[in-house]
Amino acid sequence: MGAGRFTQGIEIKMETQIQISRMGLEGQGVGYDSEGNIYFVPGSVVGDLVKVRARTDSKKYRDAELIEVLEPAQTRVKPICPYFQNCGGCDWLHWDYAAQLKAKEEMVRHILERGTLNPSTWLPIQGAEETVHYRNRVQIRRQGPVTGFFRKKTHELVDVTQCKVAANQINEEITKIRQEPLPETGQVTKIELLVDAEGKVHRFENVPHSFSGFQQIHAGQNELLRKKVASRVRELKARKVLELYCGDGNLTYSYLDAVDKVYAIDASQSAIASARSKRSSESNNHVWFFADQVNGSLLRRLPPEMKDYDTLILDPPRQGTLGCLSRFIHKQLKNIIYVSCAPVTFTQDVQCLKEDFVLLSIEPIDMFPQTRHVELIATWVRRSS
Repeated sequence: MGAGRFTQGIEIKMETQIQISRMGLEGQGVGYDSEGNIYFVPGSVVGDLVKVRARTDSKKYRDAELIEVLEPAQTRVKPICPYFQNCGGCDWLHWDYAAQLKAKEEMVRHILERGTLNPSTWLPIQGAEETVHYRNRVQIRRQGPVTGFFRKKTHELVDVTQCKVAANQINEEITKIRQEPLPETGQVTKIELLVDAEGKVHRFENVPHSFSGFQQIHAGQNELLRKKVASRVRELKARKVLELYCGDGNLTYSYLDAVDKVYAIDASQSAIASARSKRSSESNNHVWFFADQVNGSLLRRLPPEMKDYDTLILDPPRQGTLGCLSRFIHKQLKNIIYVSCAPVTFTQDVQCLKEDFVLLSIEPIDMFPQTRHVELIATWVRRSS
């Protein structure tokens, strides 16, 4: 019976050897067989020679199971976490950090090339000094005697005593939670733990994600991001700025002293309240924060004096602008600074810019060491007439 068939309901699988040549968007190794079929192999890294198992009836793209690492890559390292590859949090704790950075650069290039985006300048990825114990925010779950994180792509809980990428204060709080009386019911309790700028841990139970407002999870890399954005604002000589998805003013206050006016918008009432609380009546009287939905009709709701902004800055969530970016383009707009945590979504969002704007530069920033995720700063300028 040929490949792609089933015998009495039994799925036929085959084993083969694959050399891993690059990393996929989900953090898995990618390799090719002699027939050109592409294998996606979780748990492998670039340079591994692996034995895998895959369905014989799969088409060209095959999700494969890692059976054995026959020849490990030189960049493989011993994971520092006993829960690695059970807990769904980290992708690459078994990989040297320099190799992680190289892979993230290549992933960004690959994604942008597929989106036919070719920046004038590719800037090198900005790696992190702190690659463990950096996360200032996590979500854990508690159900009966189990306290921990979801297994990857499931709602099955993995019992965890400590997290190697979480801040020490968070791990201390997890220890306290594990010592508390067990919940009386079998229901799952969601607990969000957040470390503020003063190092104090805040705890929120069974509230919506980021109930307390969004903040970048790596304080050191966030400060680098702020400096990079502020530097671009100065280089572009921005004067009047519209900032979308401003959150609590994280980016806004980094460049505020370099511009004449800022009109900053976010859908979160609590984030806007926090942003306003940071204002100084003397030095920050040229910034206005408003709670509003970023959508196709927002431009009509802007005050007349802000409709001729020369610079657009945006830092949207993973889903991007949901197709409304084109609504914010007008003839006076000269510059766009787009901060993205989802390069695929970014390439979809910015197709509307290619006719009138030049992609001046792309700079990746590793905001999430030990994971496949990567941030980027894209700078666009209007084409010369």
